[in-house]
Amino acid sequence: MGNFIALAFKNVFRNGKRSFTLGINYAIVSLILTLLFAFSRGAVTNVSTSLVRASAGHITVSGQYAKDGRVYNGMLRVKDIEAAAKEVLGPATVVLPRYLVQSAVYFKGLSKRLSFTGIQPATDTGLREQMSFAKGDWNSWAADPSGVVLPTDVAGYFGLDNGDEIVVSTRTRFGAFNTGILKVRGLYSTDNYFMKGLVLVHLPFLRSLDLADADSATTMYLYLKDGANIRLGRDALSTALAGQGFDVSRPKTDSEAVAAVSAASIKYEADKEGRDRVILKLSTIDEVLGIVKSIVGAINAVGALVAAVMLFVIAVSIFINLRMAVNERLREIGTMRALGFTSGSVTGLFVMESVALAVMFSIAGAAAGALASLAVRSWLPIPSSGNLAILLSSGRLALEPRPADMLVIILVMALFAAAFSYFPARRGGRIRPVEALSSTF
Repeated sequence: MGNFIALAFKNVFRNGKRSFTLGINYAIVSLILTLLFAFSRGAVTNVSTSLVRASAGHITVSGQYAKDGRVYNGMLRVKDIEAAAKEVLGPATVVLPRYLVQSAVYFKGLSKRLSFTGIQPATDTGLREQMSFAKGDWNSWAADPSGVVLPTDVAGYFGLDNGDEIVVSTRTRFGAFNTGILKVRGLYSTDNYFMKGLVLVHLPFLRSLDLADADSATTMYLYLKDGANIRLGRDALSTALAGQGFDVSRPKTDSEAVAAVSAASIKYEADKEGRDRVILKLSTIDEVLGIVKSIVGAINAVGALVAAVMLFVIAVSIFINLRMAVNERLREIGTMRALGFTSGSVTGLFVMESVALAVMFSIAGAAAGALASLAVRSWLPIPSSGNLAILLSSGRLALEPRPADMLVIILVMALFAAAFSYFPARRGGRIRPVEALSSTF
């Protein structure tokens, strides 16, 4: 068997020009598919990581609450939710409540409406690691209950400097306006797409500005120690919260999950049911990423279509090349048959030659695709302000080539070559020795 395989590899380049032309096609298809897999894997991983580090948890709790005949966005009984999460998901679960408010900002005759995010700086420290402060620092802001941290482009719009005071005015959850004063304690920039434009203040400040209860939040992010069974954890937590009197649901669509994670500022509407309650929606990070995966899938579909067209060309080339190879090697076929080679053995030899060619050039193409991915990821800077910003990690396109994906591509190419070379190879294998040695087939 070893000699048979060695003979197949030896015959791969008997006609170098034809073999090399066909092999280049295998290499190009493998390169395209490797780049597509690397893009798809990298995009989903990068977006997931960025979301989890900025504006979503493994499980995100959002919702509304009804009180005194009105329904407000947000939730009450935050401490009860946190206690239930730690009991069901484990004490190592990190629970981060946040409060979101849209407010008008005034400074020296300029005004702009901004979205403020209230956090607890003592526990919600993941954001700090992703900030590069041009002025001020995290600790100065954390020590000032009325402090605010601004992106440098927002500060540039107002001409703000560290230490300046701004006036904020918002329509509270009751509909009336309330104002407050914030002092700038930091100006920052970040590479995380989902943190761009994030204006940070202390959570109690926003609660007070919105005249909200002391035990309220807009969203709560739950980070599990083991993110492998997020859906099971969500189901268990839903059951536990329902048992404590919460109205619990899950997003019906990926769009609804995205809307839940990016909950709007507090507002109210009339309560049609007429009973006080807390309505929670528990979204998993996989549901939030559903739309991203759909977009990446559409891009992959276009690339796969290009690869399919090339594979069709390869299929035609395989058929033509093998027919020509059979005609050119009639005496060799006749000799093998005369020496006792069966029809299946001759057919297998030609198929193995085709597979060997596919494997060698597919390996080269996949390797080239992996190297190209690593080169783009390492050495090609892309402006973070462009449309690709959501796919960038530290200013680089997040491509992620994986050996397992490359192996799948090579195996697919090998199976493809075997399938489309079998019928012309079988025709060559069925030639009788006398015919092969005495005539041109």
